[in-house]
Formats: sequence, structure tokens, C-alpha cells
Amino acid sequence: MTFLMKTAMVMFLVTIGTIFISEYSSPAHANATGAQAGETGSPGDASNCSSCHSGATSTNTGVITSNIPTSGYIPGNTYTITATINATSINKFGFQISPQNTSGNLKGTMVAINATETQLISSGKYITHKSAGTVGSGTRTWSFKWIAPAAGAGGLTFYGAFVLANSNNTTSGDQVKLSSMPVSENLTASIAETNMNADDWNVYPNPANDKLFINKANEDYEITSVSINDVAGKLIKIMYSYEVFQAEYLDISDLPKGIYILNITTKTGIATKKIIKY
Repeated sequence: MTFLMKTAMVMFLVTIGTIFISEYSSPAHANATGAQAGETGSPGDASNCSSCHSGATSTNTGVITSNIPTSGYIPGNTYTITATINATSINKFGFQISPQNTSGNLKGTMVAINATETQLISSGKYITHKSAGTVGSGTRTWSFKWIAPAAGAGGLTFYGAFVLANSNNTTSGDQVKLSSMPVSENLTASIAETNMNADDWNVYPNPANDKLFINKANEDYEITSVSINDVAGKLIKIMYSYEVFQAEYLDISDLPKGIYILNITTKTGIATKKIIKY
């Protein structure tokens, strides 16, 4: 091989290597596994996905929906939040959502119900896609659970940013759509729920080691969720009614020894019990 041929070959390999590195270190590839924190477009974040994706940005209504009543959320209750984005000829999507007040503080607790396609980041302040949750044919939907904050938290807004990628392996030409869903607190329900009688529930044994049983004195109570918080208020785990009744008990074998707060949520309110794991 002549010197010129060797030189040409080296230059060709360097060029290919540069393209390869550039392609796979680009934000487009990185963001396929989830958006970086703080890109919802909320007043507190003051940034959205257009900071990486340079295509057109627009504001849309109705992208984020929920089963929260028009009268407002009941503190401590669990709701389903859904985001659906539609775009003809697009087959790659991304998103990030966060429930915040006007100061940018997280309100309530988000729970990812499809760990294959969605994930919580930044200590649970944001929910975003995973690689498996980006594919769609003209449309894409994501859902998650949201546990409303304690009474007195007031109104808040679900802020979301959504990317419609043109699949050209760069960040150019992608569409970014912003949407928000304001919700209020149901103050009347908040007053009623604080008066729910905890004595209507028998939680045993307490202290417990691995299994915790719940009996209700009033058959009219319909459990919507059962959650466990530590004494500092951090959510440790949450179970929904079908899981509770299938198992007939709560499995707490994975909890470290200590004192916890058990929250039994029904359609009429919340009963709170202190439990001890030994």
C-alpha cells in the first residue's frame, strides 16, 4: 500500500470515528433514555425541552388529563394522570411532567406505574420517559399515579413538555409542545376527611414483623389505596385496593425496623395509624 493510500485510509477512519462519537454523544441519543431534570416549562423550571431540541415550540391544551374531580383533589387521595400527544408521521416521542406550585415546589407524590417505559428523577420531582416509552405511530400516551398532598397545600399545576422527534439523529427539526393542567384543592372534602374515625380500622398485629392485616368495621368503606410513610413524611411504599384484597394482608417484610405511618385511603376520607416494624 502506497503512502498516499495509507494516508487516505487513516483520514477516512478518523472521519468515521468522529461521526460515530458525535452521533452517540449528541443530546438526541442521550435524551432517548429520559429528559434531564427541570425541562417542564414551569415558572419554577424556566426551561423546557427546546433548550436541546431546536425545532418549533408551541403551547397546547388538553395534553395532560386526569380523574381528579372538577371540585378539586382530596388531600391524600390517589389519582391517575395521563398525557397523550398526537402528531401525524411521528414515531418517536418524549416527555417530562412535574406537579408544582407557582414557586416551583413539588406538590404531592408521583408514582411510576410502568417502570419499563417511565421513570422518576430528581428525587421524584419529575417523571419522564425511558427508551422503551418513546415509540409510537402518530401518537403516544403515558400514565402515572399521583398522591395528592396534605390538606392546606392549595392549588397547583401539572406542567409538561413533550418532544416530537423527526428521527434524523440530531436535535434539529424536532417539535416541542408545552402543556399544563391546573388543579385545585377540595377544601370541603379536606375538612371531612380529617374527621374520619381511625377506630373504624383494626390493624394487627402491631408491632408486626412481616404481615400486617387490616379489618374495617364499616363495610361501606371502599379502599382506594394504602400507603406507608416514615415518621418524616417520606413515602415508603403504596399499594392499591386490588393488591390489598388479593393478598389479604400487607407485606412489610422489606421494611427496616422502626416506626411508620399507615394511611388507609377510601372514597370518603383517610384513616391514619401508627405501626411498628420489629
